[in-house]
Amino acid sequence: MLSKLLSLALVAASLTAVPADPAYQVLVFSKTAGFRHDAIPAGVQAIRDLGAANDFTVTATEDAGAFTNLSGYEAVIFLNTTGDVLDDTQQAAFQSYVDGGGGYVGVHAAADTEYGWPYYEKLAGAYFRSHPAVQQATVRTESRAHPATAHLGPAWTRTDEWYNYRTNPRASARVLQSLDETTYSGGDMGGDHPITWCHPQGRGRAFYTGLGHTVESYADPAFRSVLLGGIRYAAGVAQADCRPENGYTPLYNGSTSGWSQAGPGGFGNADATLTSQGGMGLLWYSARELGAYSLKLDWRVTGDSNSGVFVGFPASADPQSAVDNGYEVQIDASDTPDRTTGSVYGFQAADQAARDAALNPPGSWNTYELLVEGERLRVYLNGVQINDFTNTDPRRSLRQGHVGIQNHGAADQVAFRNVRVKELSGGGSVTVEGESYTSSSGVQIAAHPPASGGRTLGYVDNGDWAGYANVATTGAKTFAARVSSGGVGGTIQVRSGSATGPLLGSVAVPVTGGWESFQNVSTALTGSGTGPLFLVFTGGSGNLFDLDTITLDTGGTAQPPSDKVHVFYYPWYGSPQVSGGWRHWQQGGRTPPGDIGADFYPALGAYDSGDFTGAVAQHMKWIRQSAAGVLVLSWWGRGSYEDGLARGVMDAAAREGLKVAWHLEPYSGRTAASTVDDIRYINQTYGAHPAFSNAFYVFESLRITDWSALDQVNQGNVILAQTTDTSKIAHFGGMYTYDAIAGATAPGWQQAADYARQHGLVWAPSVGPGYLDDRAVPGNTTPTLARDDGATYDKEWSNALATMPTWVSITSFNEWHEGSVIEPAVPRAGYQSFEGAYGRTGAAAQTAYLDRTAYWVGRFAGS
Repeated sequence: MLSKLLSLALVAASLTAVPADPAYQVLVFSKTAGFRHDAIPAGVQAIRDLGAANDFTVTATEDAGAFTNLSGYEAVIFLNTTGDVLDDTQQAAFQSYVDGGGGYVGVHAAADTEYGWPYYEKLAGAYFRSHPAVQQATVRTESRAHPATAHLGPAWTRTDEWYNYRTNPRASARVLQSLDETTYSGGDMGGDHPITWCHPQGRGRAFYTGLGHTVESYADPAFRSVLLGGIRYAAGVAQADCRPENGYTPLYNGSTSGWSQAGPGGFGNADATLTSQGGMGLLWYSARELGAYSLKLDWRVTGDSNSGVFVGFPASADPQSAVDNGYEVQIDASDTPDRTTGSVYGFQAADQAARDAALNPPGSWNTYELLVEGERLRVYLNGVQINDFTNTDPRRSLRQGHVGIQNHGAADQVAFRNVRVKELSGGGSVTVEGESYTSSSGVQIAAHPPASGGRTLGYVDNGDWAGYANVATTGAKTFAARVSSGGVGGTIQVRSGSATGPLLGSVAVPVTGGWESFQNVSTALTGSGTGPLFLVFTGGSGNLFDLDTITLDTGGTAQPPSDKVHVFYYPWYGSPQVSGGWRHWQQGGRTPPGDIGADFYPALGAYDSGDFTGAVAQHMKWIRQSAAGVLVLSWWGRGSYEDGLARGVMDAAAREGLKVAWHLEPYSGRTAASTVDDIRYINQTYGAHPAFSNAFYVFESLRITDWSALDQVNQGNVILAQTTDTSKIAHFGGMYTYDAIAGATAPGWQQAADYARQHGLVWAPSVGPGYLDDRAVPGNTTPTLARDDGATYDKEWSNALATMPTWVSITSFNEWHEGSVIEPAVPRAGYQSFEGAYGRTGAAAQTAYLDRTAYWVGRFAGS
């Protein structure tokens, strides 16, 4: 009895909150040519009662002749109709009516109607197949924003006759309610059992509910509210997003796990609804950043309250950071056009006519979809696009960032429900900490200083598992993990949906030589993942391995690689395991692997440049992620260590669709003539390789004064001098700068760019994130350049694009000695890290410069 009283109270509250609608008319049609339900009279009376209370007029009929004159009705309700009830003329008239803007409501046996008419099956959503006896069951509410279901809680236990359907309507309709088949007998739809749904139909609207068999249903206030909401939607007086919705992962549906409050105030959390309190603050999803995605959430305001949804901002405990670095999609009824509902606050107003037509008034629920792809943000209100915005601000980027909701102030009352996200296949990769699991069996968090954030998922035994509710497997093509093992090693199984869900792939974890000695492992994934990520761990007895970070990649990047962006690549490095000894890591008198000649520490550790299937393969994936299309290989002459590795690097580059150009270094005895021979040798040796690029960067070209010999090889090659002095580039095909420090001030860049355009030459200024070589060259007095959390890199890119370059070259992917790298680095005692770059922390910070490069590549391509 108590639950019934609570249900009545909730329904009463929801009915009083519905704003007055304009007067309209509906037709109730209850003709039967098969089984006749004894609940039809009760249903007709219930709809008349709803009409009297909500200002719509009801005409009830069983005469199909009414279908040739439907122009006065906003909706037609098929109330427990059965069999073939319309002739061909009436069918054609009804189809024209709905597709032209009218509304259809189907109740219960409306799905047992017009089996020979394909249009009606599409309109109703599915045909009836069978049903068990009348019994109690639990109805799950999937959408609490639709006016038919906004008054309901997440679960509703009631008694009715539960239909099974011939097909599942989920692919073509928005499912509002579904049946929990574990709570009754006779459900046979495999656990996915929609019972109430809606969808657009032509220019009209369709709503169906399988509820309503029993006479008692029509006296139930909660069911009456379902009917009222369905009628209001179909009549077009209440708006809702009824597009099909599949593949979304909940970020909030009652639990605030993974969320953090920044600034004052907060949100109350009850009935799977967040309600604002005080402010001004921001509740933001801190568990991870998002790339390309569709974010949906339901919201409701009272009066002229103010709030908003933020996207694309860095991690911060200061809510102002989201304002300064991200974008807000506004919720506010009255302000200037660029600061009202649907606007990108302060940047672009919504389409006000479309917005006003789609908006439900204060006190009603609305749904936002924020579709983020690259630097493009589209805003949908109740299924209608109302804004299409593209970021052009170099200080901001939509390609990667957090999302959040605002509590504006004590006077502003706003509520949010059902926050969910669908990550798009073009979104590239997502990396999270291994220890950020949301469910698990057996594993624990372990402290390891060399790990990202100093912690791993650890204490792994055979049969243990970990689930990541916030990492979707949809569209995933590859899986990678950073692992260590001082135990016996083992296998990681990648599964979707649960620890026993579909197996997408598996990868072996080797013994790495110690719990703080990390390696990367990866594997291709097959099958179609649809649920959250689960990892299952198998192997022998005892501790198997530790898991530092995990990466799922959808096989693409939001920004395609550009052959106009070149990144300098250094295959200098060696290790005892691959090359028989350390190379370069020991520069500055260091003792690898823990002590290396660099101020940052690689995420891959002290790797070997000859590890083509491990470190080098990962490098190519990261370069592709950065959207640079060409790597410029450091080459020290015929027969050099780097020459010996060139083909292996090219093979790895080709697998990722990248090209390899050449950085001709100043080896001892280099002359103009030897450089000509080098270019000929490289063309003859590597020219047929699919990754070959005919671009040659000559480092320290000013050491040689006469380059006339280059005329012998200029045809078919692009040879660049390292200078902006246009008096020193005779016989060259272009210029580049290389110096990462000079990029901050761009000396002579504009003059060099103008000269290159006038003479048909390539201008390829070099940009870098910073410069620091203290550990590699102790006591060196060479100037350094701080990264300034990414501001330096942005400044250099901005300087480069201002000159309208032919290409842009990046110093560097992995010149670790000089601290100019964009290759991922991890926090480690005694070293600097990328923590804080573009506001990122943890695993997201490691790839901050790769992702920011992709942003600038997009800007370059757009210019």
